[in-house]
Amino acid sequence: MSAREAVGRISADTLAAYPPGIPNVLPGEVITAEAVRFLRRTAAAPNGHVRGALDLGVTRLRVVA
Repeated sequence: MSAREAVGRISADTLAAYPPGIPNVLPGEVITAEAVRFLRRTAAAPNGHVRGALDLGVTRLRVVA
């Protein structure tokens, strides 16, 4: 599902922005617009990436059905 559509839904994955690598969203948590913005900003940074994301730009997220 698109990251925009995932806001307000329950995450199915652990998403951790690196650096620092500490999880920002855990399975079972509600995905917030703020978290999506932060994760996408981190993914766009020169040395940043998001562990657990479906794609490099964090444009899609897995949610609980």
